[in-house]
Amino acid sequence: MDLGKLLVNSDQIYVMRVLLCPDKFKDSLTAAEVCQALALGIKKSYPDTIIQPLPLADGGEGTLDVIREIFGGEWVKVMVKDPLFRPIEAPYLWVKESQHAFIEMSRASGIELLKKEERNPALTSTFGTGELILHAMNQGAKRITLTVGGSATNDAGMGMAAALGFLFLDENGKELAPIGENLMHIRQIIPSQIEDQLRQVQFQVATDVRNVLYGPQGAAHVFAKQKGADETLIRQLDHGLINMATFYPKQEIAQSPGAGAAGGLGAGAIFFLQASIHLASEWILDLVSFDQHAAQADVIISGEGKIDVQSWEGKLISTVIQHSQALQKPIILVCGGLQDEDKIPESMQHIPVYPILVPPIRLEEAMSQAASYLRQIGEHLKL
Repeated sequence: MDLGKLLVNSDQIYVMRVLLCPDKFKDSLTAAEVCQALALGIKKSYPDTIIQPLPLADGGEGTLDVIREIFGGEWVKVMVKDPLFRPIEAPYLWVKESQHAFIEMSRASGIELLKKEERNPALTSTFGTGELILHAMNQGAKRITLTVGGSATNDAGMGMAAALGFLFLDENGKELAPIGENLMHIRQIIPSQIEDQLRQVQFQVATDVRNVLYGPQGAAHVFAKQKGADETLIRQLDHGLINMATFYPKQEIAQSPGAGAAGGLGAGAIFFLQASIHLASEWILDLVSFDQHAAQADVIISGEGKIDVQSWEGKLISTVIQHSQALQKPIILVCGGLQDEDKIPESMQHIPVYPILVPPIRLEEAMSQAASYLRQIGEHLKL
């Protein structure tokens, strides 16, 4: 298909349309920068193309930037506690017109806030995330959306709840510090004095994982290792998550898809905030009216920094592909690196993928010069 040619039908002239809808290339380019680089390359080879940039996100880092492009709003900066209770300035997005606050938990409780040697989910807390929520409530928020991903924590939202006034006591009635290792010692939870105020706010959680709270597919066993836990600590944290679940009025909370997100913050949000949980990729696509944009496109181009086996299992890429296929639109993928090619689902093996990281290009070069390489990819795409 030559997008540089105009297709003439009767008295009308049609120009081909390309929808650019990538995620960020982590530690390299924002989603908007990916769009810009690809557009420059495509325009060089296909100057008559109409290009629609639609930067996307998966609920993790960069999500608020995408939301701000849609709704506007202002950044509100707050001094909160980082995962190890040190002071840090963290922003959230405030849309005054709708009294809606968007909070990215990684800004206060994210793993990227810690040095590698500091990472230990036994000692980290979501307390700072709770402080952001409290500030947004005092700002007048009637709706709060919490995007989770990239957390340094495994405290089931204990820290978040503590910042909102909940108390956690051990068997001797002593107050516990709201950290991962203390989950197993909780014997009593004292409700917050602002619980009525909490019920006046509509909370929702957007997550890109569907894990349950505990067990083999739970928060500790699946995610705690990458947060600094060894096998012994993983088992201890899992016992703590099981203990926390005994306080839930309904055991379905622990088994809800997404309950294990952000070290169990998903379940904590359901229990303490009565939040609803949504698959972030579907939530984002609905938010940006993806189907309406895609319906007007002739070709859809998406991608992310690394495409691997997880990309095909509910992550943003797979959701974009599903929507594109439902609309019978051809789709092309670009990425920094392509892994697990033998695990690409059969239904998606026909989709063209253009990676940056191919020999002799090295990883450091691919990341530092990603924009240049994406321009080249855009120029040589077979559209």
